[in-house]
Amino acid sequence: MITWQLTTLLWAAIGLRHTTRASPNLGTITAPLHPPPPSLPAPTPPPTRPPVPREQLYEAAEDMWAKALALNTLAPEFQGQNNTEILAQVGGEATLSCYTYHLSDERVAWLKKDDDQLLTVGQEVYAAEQRFSVVHTNHDEAWELWVKDVALSDAGQYECQLTTNPTVSFFFTLVVTQAEAVVTGPGEVHIEEGSHLSLECQVKNAPVPPVYIFWYHNNTMVNYARQHHLQVDHQNYTSTLVVARVRRTDAGTYSCQPHLAAPANVTVHVVTGERPAAMQHGDTHEEGSTVTSGQVDTGALNLPVLVTSSGLVMLVWGQVAGVGGMR
Repeated sequence: MITWQLTTLLWAAIGLRHTTRASPNLGTITAPLHPPPPSLPAPTPPPTRPPVPREQLYEAAEDMWAKALALNTLAPEFQGQNNTEILAQVGGEATLSCYTYHLSDERVAWLKKDDDQLLTVGQEVYAAEQRFSVVHTNHDEAWELWVKDVALSDAGQYECQLTTNPTVSFFFTLVVTQAEAVVTGPGEVHIEEGSHLSLECQVKNAPVPPVYIFWYHNNTMVNYARQHHLQVDHQNYTSTLVVARVRRTDAGTYSCQPHLAAPANVTVHVVTGERPAAMQHGDTHEEGSTVTSGQVDTGALNLPVLVTSSGLVMLVWGQVAGVGGMR
Protein backbone atom coordinates (compact mmCIF):
# COMPACT_ATOMS: atom_id res chain seq x y z
CA MET A 1 0.00 0.00 0.00
CA ILE A 2 2.77 2.39 0.86
CA THR A 3 4.63 1.42 -2.31
CA TRP A 4 1.68 2.28 -4.45
CA GLN A 5 1.37 5.69 -2.83
CA LEU A 6 5.07 6.41 -3.36
CA THR A 7 4.77 5.47 -7.01
CA THR A 8 1.86 7.83 -7.41
CA LEU A 9 3.74 10.67 -5.85
CA LEU A 10 6.77 9.98 -8.06
CA TRP A 11 4.75 10.16 -11.22
CA ALA A 12 3.11 13.35 -10.07
CA ALA A 13 6.51 14.87 -9.32
CA ILE A 14 7.73 14.43 -12.90
CA GLY A 15 4.55 15.97 -14.33
CA LEU A 16 2.89 12.89 -15.66
CA ARG A 17 -0.60 11.75 -15.15
CA HIS A 18 -1.91 8.29 -15.04
CA THR A 19 -5.24 6.52 -15.13
CA THR A 20 -6.29 3.15 -14.10
CA ARG A 21 -8.43 0.72 -16.02
CA ALA A 22 -9.87 -2.55 -15.00
CA SER A 23 -8.86 -5.78 -16.65
CA PRO A 24 -10.81 -8.92 -16.06
CA ASN A 25 -7.63 -11.01 -15.90
CA LEU A 26 -4.89 -8.70 -14.69
CA GLY A 27 -6.79 -6.68 -12.17
CA THR A 28 -6.04 -3.01 -11.93
CA ILE A 29 -3.43 -1.68 -14.41
CA THR A 30 -1.83 1.67 -14.12
CA ALA A 31 -1.21 3.39 -17.56
CA PRO A 32 0.52 6.75 -17.94
CA LEU A 33 -0.80 9.32 -20.50
CA HIS A 34 1.08 12.04 -22.48
CA PRO A 35 0.69 15.51 -21.08
CA PRO A 36 -1.41 17.98 -23.14
CA PRO A 37 0.50 20.18 -25.61
CA PRO A 38 1.29 23.63 -24.47
CA SER A 39 -1.40 26.18 -25.38
CA LEU A 40 -0.74 28.34 -28.51
CA PRO A 41 -0.93 32.10 -28.32
CA ALA A 42 -4.12 33.63 -29.71
CA PRO A 43 -3.80 34.90 -33.37
CA THR A 44 -3.32 38.58 -33.86
CA PRO A 45 -6.45 40.12 -35.50
CA PRO A 46 -5.84 41.84 -38.87
CA PRO A 47 -5.78 45.58 -38.90
CA THR A 48 -9.21 47.07 -39.44
CA ARG A 49 -9.90 48.98 -42.70
CA PRO A 50 -12.34 51.78 -43.08
CA PRO A 51 -15.55 50.78 -45.01
CA VAL A 52 -15.69 51.64 -48.73
CA PRO A 53 -18.24 54.36 -49.45
CA ARG A 54 -21.37 53.10 -51.17
CA GLU A 55 -21.00 55.57 -54.04
CA GLN A 56 -17.54 54.19 -54.82
CA LEU A 57 -18.91 50.64 -54.92
CA TYR A 58 -21.63 51.72 -57.35
CA GLU A 59 -19.09 53.40 -59.62
CA ALA A 60 -16.85 50.32 -59.65
CA ALA A 61 -19.80 48.05 -60.46
CA GLU A 62 -20.94 50.36 -63.26
CA ASP A 63 -17.45 50.45 -64.76
CA MET A 64 -17.17 46.65 -64.64
CA TRP A 65 -20.60 46.33 -66.26
CA ALA A 66 -19.68 48.69 -69.08
CA LYS A 67 -16.45 46.79 -69.80
CA ALA A 68 -18.35 43.50 -69.87
CA LEU A 69 -20.82 44.95 -72.36
CA ALA A 70 -18.07 46.29 -74.58
CA LEU A 71 -16.25 42.96 -74.63
CA ASN A 72 -19.16 40.55 -74.86
CA THR A 73 -22.40 42.26 -75.74
CA LEU A 74 -23.50 39.95 -78.53
CA ALA A 75 -24.25 36.29 -78.70
CA PRO A 76 -21.49 34.48 -80.67
CA GLU A 77 -23.74 33.83 -83.67
CA PHE A 78 -24.52 37.55 -83.96
CA GLN A 79 -21.02 38.99 -83.54
CA GLY A 80 -21.04 40.22 -87.15
CA GLN A 81 -24.22 42.29 -86.95
CA ASN A 82 -22.47 45.66 -86.91
CA ASN A 83 -22.68 47.58 -90.21
CA THR A 84 -25.41 45.26 -91.46
CA GLU A 85 -27.21 46.24 -94.68
CA ILE A 86 -30.98 45.74 -94.82
CA LEU A 87 -32.86 45.75 -98.15
CA ALA A 88 -36.48 46.91 -98.43
CA GLN A 89 -38.76 48.17 -101.15
CA VAL A 90 -41.19 51.05 -101.26
CA GLY A 91 -44.51 50.09 -99.68
CA GLY A 92 -43.09 47.01 -97.96
CA GLU A 93 -41.78 46.35 -94.45
CA ALA A 94 -38.29 46.42 -92.95
CA THR A 95 -37.01 44.73 -89.79
CA LEU A 96 -33.75 45.75 -88.10
CA SER A 97 -32.69 43.22 -85.45
CA CYS A 98 -30.20 44.13 -82.70
CA TYR A 99 -29.05 41.27 -80.45
CA THR A 100 -27.77 41.89 -76.91
CA TYR A 101 -27.21 40.08 -73.61
CA HIS A 102 -29.64 40.52 -70.70
CA LEU A 103 -30.25 44.25 -70.81
CA SER A 104 -33.10 45.93 -69.01
CA ASP A 105 -35.75 47.74 -71.05
CA GLU A 106 -34.39 51.23 -70.52
CA ARG A 107 -30.91 50.42 -71.83
CA VAL A 108 -31.67 49.94 -75.57
CA ALA A 109 -32.49 52.85 -77.89
CA TRP A 110 -33.00 53.10 -81.67
CA LEU A 111 -31.97 56.26 -83.54
CA LYS A 112 -31.92 57.39 -87.18
CA LYS A 113 -28.45 58.83 -87.52
CA ASP A 114 -29.04 60.78 -90.75
CA ASP A 115 -31.76 62.89 -89.10
CA ASP A 116 -30.51 62.74 -85.49
CA GLN A 117 -33.97 61.40 -84.68
CA LEU A 118 -34.70 59.39 -81.54
CA LEU A 119 -37.09 56.59 -82.49
CA THR A 120 -37.41 54.34 -79.42
CA VAL A 121 -36.06 53.91 -75.90
CA GLY A 122 -36.80 50.54 -74.38
CA GLN A 123 -40.31 49.72 -75.52
CA GLU A 124 -41.39 53.36 -75.70
CA VAL A 125 -41.77 54.82 -79.22
CA TYR A 126 -40.84 58.49 -79.75
CA ALA A 127 -40.99 58.57 -83.55
CA ALA A 128 -43.46 61.08 -84.96
CA GLU A 129 -44.87 58.54 -87.43
CA GLN A 130 -46.79 55.47 -86.36
CA ARG A 131 -45.02 53.41 -89.00
CA PHE A 132 -42.19 52.75 -86.50
CA SER A 133 -42.47 50.24 -83.66
CA VAL A 134 -40.15 48.20 -81.44
CA VAL A 135 -40.57 44.54 -80.57
CA HIS A 136 -38.91 42.81 -77.64
CA THR A 137 -39.91 39.75 -75.62
CA ASN A 138 -38.76 39.16 -72.06
CA HIS A 139 -35.71 36.87 -71.84
CA ASP A 140 -35.15 37.38 -75.57
CA GLU A 141 -31.86 38.81 -76.84
CA ALA A 142 -33.37 40.54 -79.89
CA TRP A 143 -34.53 44.15 -80.03
CA GLU A 144 -36.26 44.65 -83.39
CA LEU A 145 -37.17 47.94 -85.02
CA TRP A 146 -40.10 47.52 -87.43
CA VAL A 147 -40.80 49.96 -90.25
CA LYS A 148 -44.11 49.60 -92.08
CA ASP A 149 -45.08 51.08 -95.45
CA VAL A 150 -41.43 51.85 -96.23
CA ALA A 151 -40.75 55.11 -98.09
CA LEU A 152 -37.67 56.23 -99.99
CA SER A 153 -37.02 58.78 -97.22
CA ASP A 154 -36.55 55.92 -94.73
CA ALA A 155 -33.24 54.95 -96.35
CA GLY A 156 -30.12 55.71 -94.33
CA GLN A 157 -28.17 54.70 -91.24
CA TYR A 158 -29.82 53.50 -88.04
CA GLU A 159 -28.18 53.05 -84.63
CA CYS A 160 -28.95 50.50 -81.93
CA GLN A 161 -27.52 52.16 -78.84
CA LEU A 162 -26.92 50.54 -75.46
CA THR A 163 -27.13 53.47 -73.04
CA THR A 164 -24.31 52.30 -70.78
CA ASN A 165 -21.26 54.24 -69.65
CA PRO A 166 -19.49 54.26 -72.03
CA THR A 167 -22.19 53.74 -74.66
CA VAL A 168 -22.02 50.79 -77.05
CA SER A 169 -23.58 51.20 -80.51
CA PHE A 170 -24.27 49.02 -83.53
CA PHE A 171 -25.10 50.51 -86.92
CA PHE A 172 -27.44 49.32 -89.67
CA THR A 173 -27.91 50.69 -93.19
CA LEU A 174 -31.40 50.54 -94.69
CA VAL A 175 -31.41 50.49 -98.50
CA VAL A 176 -34.80 51.24 -100.08
CA THR A 177 -35.54 50.41 -103.73
CA GLN A 178 -38.48 51.15 -105.99
CA ALA A 179 -39.50 47.87 -107.61
CA GLU A 180 -40.86 48.09 -111.13
CA ALA A 181 -42.32 45.83 -113.78
CA VAL A 182 -40.74 45.58 -117.23
CA VAL A 183 -42.42 43.90 -120.21
CA THR A 184 -39.74 42.59 -122.53
CA GLY A 185 -39.91 43.83 -126.10
CA PRO A 186 -41.37 47.02 -127.57
CA GLY A 187 -44.24 48.98 -126.09
CA GLU A 188 -46.47 48.18 -129.09
CA VAL A 189 -46.91 44.79 -130.72
CA HIS A 190 -48.61 44.15 -134.10
CA ILE A 191 -49.79 40.60 -134.61
CA GLU A 192 -51.91 38.77 -137.11
CA GLU A 193 -55.18 37.15 -136.11
CA GLY A 194 -54.75 33.45 -135.35
CA SER A 195 -51.08 33.80 -134.37
CA HIS A 196 -49.40 32.87 -131.06
CA LEU A 197 -48.74 35.76 -128.65
CA SER A 198 -46.42 35.62 -125.64
CA LEU A 199 -45.84 38.56 -123.27
CA GLU A 200 -43.20 38.30 -120.54
CA CYS A 201 -43.13 40.58 -117.49
CA GLN A 202 -40.12 40.80 -115.17
CA VAL A 203 -39.97 42.51 -111.76
CA LYS A 204 -36.81 44.56 -111.25
CA ASN A 205 -35.22 46.02 -108.08
CA ALA A 206 -37.28 43.90 -105.70
CA PRO A 207 -35.43 42.36 -102.70
CA VAL A 208 -37.88 39.43 -102.57
CA PRO A 209 -40.21 37.90 -105.17
CA PRO A 210 -43.59 39.65 -105.30
CA VAL A 211 -46.56 38.01 -103.64
CA TYR A 212 -48.45 38.19 -106.92
CA ILE A 213 -48.19 39.49 -110.49
CA PHE A 214 -51.54 40.36 -112.04
CA TRP A 215 -52.21 40.83 -115.74
CA TYR A 216 -54.96 43.18 -116.91
CA HIS A 217 -56.43 43.40 -120.40
CA ASN A 218 -58.21 46.73 -120.89
CA ASN A 219 -58.52 47.07 -117.06
CA THR A 220 -59.93 43.55 -116.62
CA MET A 221 -57.86 40.99 -114.73
CA VAL A 222 -57.16 37.91 -116.84
CA ASN A 223 -55.10 35.75 -114.45
CA TYR A 224 -58.13 33.68 -113.50
CA ALA A 225 -60.29 34.32 -116.56
CA ARG A 226 -61.98 31.24 -118.02
CA GLN A 227 -60.55 31.63 -121.49
CA HIS A 228 -59.05 28.47 -122.94
CA HIS A 229 -56.85 30.32 -125.42
CA LEU A 230 -55.20 32.45 -122.65
CA GLN A 231 -52.82 31.26 -119.93
CA VAL A 232 -50.70 32.99 -117.24
CA ASP A 233 -47.59 31.39 -115.72
CA HIS A 234 -45.94 32.99 -112.64
CA GLN A 235 -42.47 32.00 -111.36
CA ASN A 236 -40.61 34.10 -108.78
CA TYR A 237 -39.86 37.44 -110.46
CA THR A 238 -41.31 36.58 -113.88
CA SER A 239 -44.84 36.20 -115.22
CA THR A 240 -45.73 35.14 -118.77
CA LEU A 241 -49.05 35.69 -120.49
CA VAL A 242 -49.68 33.41 -123.48
CA VAL A 243 -52.49 33.71 -126.04
CA ALA A 244 -52.63 30.51 -128.10
CA ARG A 245 -54.62 31.88 -131.06
CA VAL A 246 -55.03 35.61 -131.17
CA ARG A 247 -58.53 36.95 -131.80
CA ARG A 248 -59.69 40.42 -132.73
CA THR A 249 -61.01 40.85 -129.19
CA ASP A 250 -57.50 40.28 -127.81
CA ALA A 251 -56.39 43.68 -129.09
CA GLY A 252 -55.89 46.46 -126.56
CA THR A 253 -53.68 47.40 -123.64
CA TYR A 254 -52.12 44.73 -121.42
CA SER A 255 -50.86 45.83 -118.01
CA CYS A 256 -48.49 43.86 -115.76
CA GLN A 257 -49.06 44.90 -112.12
CA PRO A 258 -46.89 43.13 -109.52
CA HIS A 259 -47.34 43.54 -105.77
CA LEU A 260 -45.51 46.65 -104.46
CA ALA A 261 -44.06 47.50 -107.87
CA ALA A 262 -44.72 50.08 -110.55
CA PRO A 263 -46.76 48.54 -113.40
CA ALA A 264 -45.77 48.19 -117.06
CA ASN A 265 -48.03 48.37 -120.12
CA VAL A 266 -47.90 47.06 -123.67
CA THR A 267 -50.36 47.70 -126.51
CA VAL A 268 -51.32 44.86 -128.83
CA HIS A 269 -52.70 45.55 -132.34
CA VAL A 270 -54.39 42.64 -134.14
CA VAL A 271 -54.01 42.75 -137.92
CA THR A 272 -57.00 41.27 -139.76
CA GLY A 273 -58.10 41.00 -143.39
CA GLU A 274 -55.62 41.75 -146.16
CA ARG A 275 -51.99 41.96 -145.21
CA PRO A 276 -50.16 45.28 -145.67
CA ALA A 277 -48.66 45.87 -149.05
CA ALA A 278 -45.14 46.33 -147.75
CA MET A 279 -44.43 42.61 -147.38
CA GLN A 280 -41.20 41.03 -148.57
CA HIS A 281 -40.68 37.63 -150.24
CA GLY A 282 -44.32 37.47 -151.44
CA ASP A 283 -44.82 34.07 -149.79
CA THR A 284 -48.23 32.96 -148.62
CA HIS A 285 -48.68 33.45 -144.86
CA GLU A 286 -49.41 30.31 -142.88
CA GLU A 287 -52.25 30.60 -140.38
CA GLY A 288 -51.26 30.03 -136.78
CA SER A 289 -47.64 31.16 -137.16
CA THR A 290 -45.77 32.67 -134.23
CA VAL A 291 -45.35 36.41 -134.29
CA THR A 292 -42.80 38.55 -132.54
CA SER A 293 -41.99 42.23 -132.74
CA GLY A 294 -38.73 44.01 -133.47
CA GLN A 295 -37.05 46.82 -135.45
CA VAL A 296 -35.51 46.94 -138.91
CA ASP A 297 -33.13 49.59 -140.21
CA THR A 298 -34.40 51.04 -143.51
CA GLY A 299 -31.78 53.66 -144.06
CA ALA A 300 -33.00 56.95 -142.64
CA LEU A 301 -36.05 55.36 -141.01
CA ASN A 302 -36.11 52.93 -138.11
CA LEU A 303 -39.50 51.26 -138.57
CA PRO A 304 -41.21 48.57 -136.50
CA VAL A 305 -41.21 45.18 -138.14
CA LEU A 306 -43.52 42.16 -137.85
CA VAL A 307 -41.81 38.79 -138.19
CA THR A 308 -43.71 35.51 -138.63
CA SER A 309 -42.45 31.98 -138.15
CA SER A 310 -42.79 31.35 -141.87
CA GLY A 311 -39.98 33.81 -142.55
CA LEU A 312 -42.09 36.73 -143.79
CA VAL A 313 -40.99 40.23 -142.96
CA MET A 314 -43.74 42.84 -142.88
CA LEU A 315 -43.16 46.56 -142.35
CA VAL A 316 -45.88 48.33 -140.42
CA TRP A 317 -46.26 51.89 -141.66
CA GLY A 318 -47.41 54.85 -139.66
CA GLN A 319 -45.14 54.23 -136.67
CA VAL A 320 -42.85 57.15 -137.44
CA ALA A 321 -44.07 60.74 -137.42
CA GLY A 322 -44.61 62.04 -140.94
CA VAL A 323 -44.93 58.58 -142.51
CA GLY A 324 -48.41 57.66 -143.69
CA GLY A 325 -49.80 54.35 -144.74
CA MET A 326 -51.52 51.25 -143.43
CA ARG A 327 -51.14 49.93 -139.88
